[in-house]
Amino acid sequence: MNNQYKKEYLDYLHYQKDYSSLTIKEYERDIDSFFNYLTQQSIDDCLSVTYQDIRGYLAMLHQDALASKTINRKISSLRGFYKFMQNEDYINDNPFLEVDSLKVGQRNPDVLYIDEMMDLLDSIDTSTSLGRRNQAMLELMYASGLRCSEVVNLTLKQIDFSRQVLLIHGKGKKDRYVPFHDFAGECLQNYIQDDRKEIMDKYHEDHDYVFINKYGKKLTNRGVENIVDRVAKNYDPTKKIHPHTFRHSFATHLLEEGIDIRLVQELLGHASLSTTQIYTHVSIQHLKEVYDHSHPRNNLKNDPRNNLKND
Repeated sequence: MNNQYKKEYLDYLHYQKDYSSLTIKEYERDIDSFFNYLTQQSIDDCLSVTYQDIRGYLAMLHQDALASKTINRKISSLRGFYKFMQNEDYINDNPFLEVDSLKVGQRNPDVLYIDEMMDLLDSIDTSTSLGRRNQAMLELMYASGLRCSEVVNLTLKQIDFSRQVLLIHGKGKKDRYVPFHDFAGECLQNYIQDDRKEIMDKYHEDHDYVFINKYGKKLTNRGVENIVDRVAKNYDPTKKIHPHTFRHSFATHLLEEGIDIRLVQELLGHASLSTTQIYTHVSIQHLKEVYDHSHPRNNLKNDPRNNLKND
């Protein structure tokens, strides 16, 4: 039955979240690792897992000398799996919410894992006009890798909905075109046509800036920081998330998916490739973890045949 729950979750990631096949395979490996541990402990039902069971699993990972970052990824994967189980009413509480991520050295740059970013964006309350503004803004920041200053200075004439691109006036008066995806475009268009217009009309404002505060005035950098802070605290108060996290995550996730670094450089508006290369530190670690899991020769390291030479 455990495998049926896993299949439902992986199908959810594929068909509803549209995760890449590589990302889904990583989730599957992390879930299988936990299921194997449960089997070793004679725990047949993943729905009956307790906090003590999880502590035992984490102790095993420490004994295997896994890096803190790798353990954190596994925790994140399993937290997402059990959140799905809770949402489907298979369980009442998510046992992995009691588990804190391990402290690691400062990540430079700070990024969220893909599933964390998706969950953060999905957690935004869109029941109000300002909530839909928040969704449109944060979806666009992650879709196009925008700086905070580029967000607050974005004007209506810089958006080309037909081609789904933005004309961004970046640092040093350097212009660049950046694309945005369908979902971000839909959120943005709905916000501009309905919510923004309603607020602007209410306060008799007349300007071209896209993102506005509750009085129809141009949103400030500090305003964006406050919005991100509120959304982040509602999502997970233990995480430190700031506006640049969306830009950092945008760049890192593209590199993880195999996008050429020079294209990422252009999308970010970096004058120097060396500035963009800071994001490769995170993506290379991600790549190494995938390699260690996937390379056939590495998977044979525990094969008895490899010990014949020592006999």
